[in-house]
Amino acid sequence: MMKKLFPFLCIFVLSFYTIRPLFSPGFFPMHDDAQVARVIVMAKALENGQFPVRIVSDLGYGYGYPLFNFYGPLPYYIGGMLTVLGIDALTATKMMIGIGVVIGSLSMYLCASSFFGTLGGLFSTVLFTYVPYRAVQLYVRGAIGELWATSFLPLVLFGLLLISQKGKRTKGILIGGLSLSAVILSHTVFGYIVSGGIILVAVLLFAVSLCWKKESTRSLSLSLILLSVIALGITAFFWIPAMTEIPYTNVYKVIGKSADYKDHYICFSQLWDSPWGYGGSAPGCLDGMSFKLGKLHILSFIAAFFLWLFSKRREKRLNLIMIGTILLSGLLVFLTLQNSLVVWKFIPFSSFVQYPWRILGPIGLCMGLVSGYLFYKRQSIVSILCIFILGGGIVLVNAKLFTPQYLYDRSPESFGVFEELRWRASKVSDEYLPKGIKIPEIVSQIVQERVTGNEFTKVVKISETEIQGTYEIEAERSQELKLNMAFFPGWTYSINGVQVKPKVVEGQPYMILSSRISLLEMRFSDTPVRKVGNGLTLITIIGIVVFIVYGKKTIGNHRHTRL
Repeated sequence: MMKKLFPFLCIFVLSFYTIRPLFSPGFFPMHDDAQVARVIVMAKALENGQFPVRIVSDLGYGYGYPLFNFYGPLPYYIGGMLTVLGIDALTATKMMIGIGVVIGSLSMYLCASSFFGTLGGLFSTVLFTYVPYRAVQLYVRGAIGELWATSFLPLVLFGLLLISQKGKRTKGILIGGLSLSAVILSHTVFGYIVSGGIILVAVLLFAVSLCWKKESTRSLSLSLILLSVIALGITAFFWIPAMTEIPYTNVYKVIGKSADYKDHYICFSQLWDSPWGYGGSAPGCLDGMSFKLGKLHILSFIAAFFLWLFSKRREKRLNLIMIGTILLSGLLVFLTLQNSLVVWKFIPFSSFVQYPWRILGPIGLCMGLVSGYLFYKRQSIVSILCIFILGGGIVLVNAKLFTPQYLYDRSPESFGVFEELRWRASKVSDEYLPKGIKIPEIVSQIVQERVTGNEFTKVVKISETEIQGTYEIEAERSQELKLNMAFFPGWTYSINGVQVKPKVVEGQPYMILSSRISLLEMRFSDTPVRKVGNGLTLITIIGIVVFIVYGKKTIGNHRHTRL
C-alpha cells in the first residue's frame, strides 16, 4: 500500500514548491488581476440559488453582465463553493489556484506512469510541473482558466491513448470525454482548440478508413467522435449559449489591437532561452515575459527521442505513443512561430486565440511525456539515483521561477468592497458588456443602484439579486425611467403584473412609468437556446450514468453467461 502511495506523496511534495507563495499572507499582482473578484461574485450567485451561474451583478462597473455565460466557469465554481462553505474569498482563490496545479501534476503522473512505469511517470511529472510556462500562467499572467485547462490535458491524452488499445476503448472514451469537458469548462479557447483538433483527426481517420477499407481505423475514428460527443454534450449548457449569444456583447473588442495573434508569435530562439519578466507580450523578439521551454526540458526531450530511435526494443503500443507525441510536439512548436501564419489563416475563429504562445502549455505536456521514456522499464538503484539527480536539477533550476513579482499585504475583506468590484476589478475585463454601453471614466460614475429615483420619483427596493429584482416606484408624473443595468437576452420586466417590453438604448433598458405607485419586477431566465443547452447536458449526464450502472451489469452478466 505504501509503495503505491509513495509516488503520489512525491507529487504533492514537488507541487508544493510551485505554489509556496500561495501560503503567504496577502496576494500578488498578475496581468488578469480579477481572480478574487470572480470568486466573490460566483459565490454570491451560488448563494442566491443561480445554477448554472451565468450572470453576475457587481462586475461590469455595477451594470452586471453574463460573465460565466462566456468565461470558463469551472475553476470559479470550485473557488465559489469554497467561499460558500465559509472560507474567505482570498484564501478560496489561492486554494482554487493550488488545486489546479496539483490536478495537473496528478493527471500527468496517471498518464505517463501507465505507459512508462513509476519512474518514467515521476520524471514526466517533474518536467510538466516545472515547465517555465506554468510559472508564467501562475505568477505573471494569472491565466487560471488556462492553467486548469492545461492540467486536464494529460487525462485527455491518456483517454486518447487508451482508445487505441483493444479492450480499453470504452474506458478511454469516458476518461477522455470527461477530461475534455473539464478543459472546455475551464478555458473557452483551449476547449475550442482541443475539441476541434480531436474532431478533425476523427474525420481524417474516417476518410482514410473509407479509402483503404480498414475497419480498425473506422472504429478508432468513431470512438474519437463519441468521445467528442460526450464532452460537447456535458458542456452544451455552456458552449451553445456562448457561441450563439456572443453578438450581444462587446467581446469582439478584445480581438485585434494589442491582442492580434499576428503580433504574438515566438522567435525560435526564445524557446531555448528568453529573459524572465513580469511584463507583457509584444511584436518581435523583445517581450516583457519569457517563452522559454527550459534547457533541461529540451535536452531531456532530445535524449529520450534518440534513446527511443536507436532502441532495439520495438513495441507497437510504445511506438504509437512516441511517434504521435513527437509529431504533435513539432506541430505545436511550429504553430507558435511566424512561419505558421498561413496555417492560422485557415483555422476558423483563429483571432479568438489571440496569443499563439498559449500553446506552450500543451508543448510542455508533450515534452514531459516523451521524456518519461528515459526511465522506461528501468527500476535499478542507478535509475533511481539518476531520476533524483535529473529531477532534482530540474526543480532547482526552475523552482525560482515560481514566485510572484512581489507580495502585498491585504485583508480578504478588502477584495469585496464596493469600489474594488465595481471599479478596479471591472476595468480588468469588461468585454462582456453590451455594445454601446457607457463605460465610466472615473470611479464616481460607477453604478450605485440598479433602480434609482429622481426629483419626481421615489424608489423602494423590496428584493434584489443577480437574476431578479422587485421595486415599488412612486411617480408624480408619467415618465421614462432608465434602469442602471446591462440588458441581455433573458431579462423580462413587468409593471403591476403586466409584462412590458423595454426600449434598449446603448445597452440599457428604459421603462415607461405612469403617475402612480407601480410595482416593477424583473427576472433573468434561460432563453430557448440556453434551455436547449441545459437539456442536452442533462441528457448526456443521465446517459453516462445509465451506461456506467447498467452497462457494466450487462457486460458482467454476459461474461457470466459465457462461463
